[in-house]
Amino acid sequence: MKTKSKSMARENLAHDSKVLGKKWNNTYNKYFGSKKNMLSFVKQVIPYTLKMSKVQVLYACSGPGFLGEELLNELEKKRIRADLVLLDISKEHLSQNKNQKTRKICADLLKAKIEGKFDIIIMRSSLDYFWTEKTQIQALKKLEKMLKPTGVFFNQAASMPTLMQRNLADKIYSSNEKMGKRHFQCPADIAKICLAGGFSKIKKIGNAPELIVTEKEHIERYSTSKKNIAKIQGIINKIPAEKRPNIKLTKTGYSLKFIFPIYAAKATGRF
Repeated sequence: MKTKSKSMARENLAHDSKVLGKKWNNTYNKYFGSKKNMLSFVKQVIPYTLKMSKVQVLYACSGPGFLGEELLNELEKKRIRADLVLLDISKEHLSQNKNQKTRKICADLLKAKIEGKFDIIIMRSSLDYFWTEKTQIQALKKLEKMLKPTGVFFNQAASMPTLMQRNLADKIYSSNEKMGKRHFQCPADIAKICLAGGFSKIKKIGNAPELIVTEKEHIERYSTSKKNIAKIQGIINKIPAEKRPNIKLTKTGYSLKFIFPIYAAKATGRF
C-alpha cells in the first residue's frame, strides 16, 4: 500500500506532465530557466561558502538541476571545489542535466536514502509541492538530517505576502482536478515550520524576482478549461480586492503575483 506522502509526490508529478524534462525551462515565461533569476539565488548563497575549501551540495527537488550548476560555476570562480548531487522524482527532469560529474538520484525526497551529509542544501520553489503542513515539516526534517552540523539550508519559498492571500492561492490550486495541489508559504509561517522541521536558526537573506502567473500560464501548464477559470474567478471574487492585492481578477481571468523570499536555516550554531 502506498503511503500518502508518496502518492502526493507522484500526483503532483502527473499534473506537471506537460512541463517535464526539456519543456521545464520554458514554463512560466522561462522564469525558472532564466540565468538572471538563478543568479539572484546563487549570490545569496556564496557568502556562506567563502571560508570553505570544498563544498558538498545537495539540490533537493532539483528538476534538471541547472540552478545547482550555476552555484558550482560561481564557487569555481572563488576557487572553491564543490560536488553536486541532484535529487528529483522525475527521470525526465534529471535526464536534461548532461554534466557527468553531477550525481543524479531519482527518488521521492521523503523516501530517499542518501549516504553522507552536505555542507549546503538548496531548494527553490518546491516545498509547496508537499501540500500539507505536516508533509512540509516531514520534508524539512529529512533535509535537516542530511546537513552537516555546520551546514546551511537555503530555500527560495514560493510565497504570498499575507496569510489570507496564501490561503487563497492554496484554494485556487486545489479548485480543480487539472492543477496540482499546493501549500504555499508566507512570511508569517515559514519560521514555524522550519523550527518544527528541526532547524534552530532561520533568517531571511534576500529576495528573488517576483513571478506573475495568469490563467494563460495555467492553461499552458495544466490545460485548464474556461469552466475552471470561471470557478477560480468566483473563488477570488469572494475576497474583497483590497485584502488580496497580489491576487487580482482580470477581464480574461486572473493574475497571481508570487514573491520569492530566500531563507537560510541552520540546525545548530549561529549565522
